[in-house]
Amino acid sequence: MENLIKRYLPYAVTILAIFLLVPLIFRAPALSAYYSVALYFIFPGAAIISSALYCSKHGMDFLFTLIAPIIYIPTMLIYYGGFNFANIILLAVYLIAGIFGLFLGDIALGDKRRQKEKKEQEEAEKVLLEEKRKADAELERITEESAQAKNDSGDDDFDYSKYASNTDKAPTHSTEDEIDAILNEYGTDKR
Repeated sequence: MENLIKRYLPYAVTILAIFLLVPLIFRAPALSAYYSVALYFIFPGAAIISSALYCSKHGMDFLFTLIAPIIYIPTMLIYYGGFNFANIILLAVYLIAGIFGLFLGDIALGDKRRQKEKKEQEEAEKVLLEEKRKADAELERITEESAQAKNDSGDDDFDYSKYASNTDKAPTHSTEDEIDAILNEYGTDKR
């Protein structure tokens, strides 16, 4: 909210100054017949220009368009006789002028802002891609370390039984005659 106020404040002060000081100029007896110039050209022009400049820097913000009609209310009460049908129509005109100014600012003056936003987005994508690469590399390193730890723990996949001699293998079934032959060979008797 504080950031929003900081962005709106310079434009709101400018519009307020225009809406409160310009009617003083047309209060002079020589210019009093031309006060409609302020209502129909200067005030909408201020709303359009302010909205266009705001949009060129900060982008489309339709809340900004409410500034001119809201600031016109005190001007309307002080200089133009309060709430009447003509003044309510002017509130709508200033709102529409602000919306027109936003679109004008986006189309005509928003190229720099769009290029800046695109550049910032590309930089953000580059940072995200680099972080993803780092995370993938870290995951690969951890996977390799766990595989190495598994191999170092003696849990290898080498099949020693393939290369062992037949004499080292224990017989799967033995008969009485085979046992007697082995015992006779070593010179002992079975009994």
